[in-house]
Amino acid sequence: MGLFDNVIKEGLSRAANNAVSNTVKKKITEVVQPAINNAVNKAADTILPPKAEEPHVSQSSIDQQAAQAEGPQAKLGGLFSGLTGGLQNIANEAAKNMKICAACGEGANAETKFCPKCGAELPAQTVAEGAVCQSCGKQNDIGVKFCADCGAKLPSAIAEENAAKAKDEEVLTRWDALLPQYPKWCFGGHDLGLENFSENDSSPAYGFFAGGVGSAEVEQYRQLLKQNGFRPAGQYPDESQLFKRIDNVVYNADIEHAFEVSEHISLYFTAREPTGGFDYVKPEPKKPLGLKGLFGNIIIY
Repeated sequence: MGLFDNVIKEGLSRAANNAVSNTVKKKITEVVQPAINNAVNKAADTILPPKAEEPHVSQSSIDQQAAQAEGPQAKLGGLFSGLTGGLQNIANEAAKNMKICAACGEGANAETKFCPKCGAELPAQTVAEGAVCQSCGKQNDIGVKFCADCGAKLPSAIAEENAAKAKDEEVLTRWDALLPQYPKWCFGGHDLGLENFSENDSSPAYGFFAGGVGSAEVEQYRQLLKQNGFRPAGQYPDESQLFKRIDNVVYNADIEHAFEVSEHISLYFTAREPTGGFDYVKPEPKKPLGLKGLFGNIIIY
């Protein structure tokens, strides 16, 4: 297969995968993947019939193939459209016998009641049933959020939003148990996370993550920390590293690394003393000694 043939096949594969992945849940995309591969191969063969392998592809050969492909390229728009429609139909059929776990995203067949991966109760509806409009009854393609006929929000979209909200609320509930020394985050965001990254139980360390928020919300939280008694401390006090002593334990809120990951903000909480200690006081500068101080009382006879 020539160089341009590979380019066409790669383009078809990307278009097919994008068409499906943008409208189908991950697990259904996996079910559809063999059909994608088969359709891509057939479509590429339709555009570019097989030809003899070339031992070496020169630049002139590449240019010639590109020029000869102008006709086939003109067909791509219609072919992509047909390919996308066919794959969507396959995905819709797969969705009739599949449920998606709201807790972890695992797929299961329609008869399953509890997620085989995490044990959470699965929704009563299949993915396809979640795409039926409750206002007008239209069976929509899976993956869309609003009805194509009346514009109403579909049950699958509502269920997804409720699941995301419940997950975020669960993270904040865990905050109460794991981080009672710190004021709880109350500045919005989505895809919240709370991760224990400590190496041992004697020195707890947690990271909190939130998407959809930025510097304004981080600054609001910094001010909330200070209102609750956290402050810069140690030999090198810094507004992005705040500390508070509670029952002889010093707790640290690290805001310095809040924006190290672009997709979300990151806050870190540990029990540790700042450099120099929480109660570090900068020593007074030494006063220069005068002649009397240097030599004491000098008596001349």
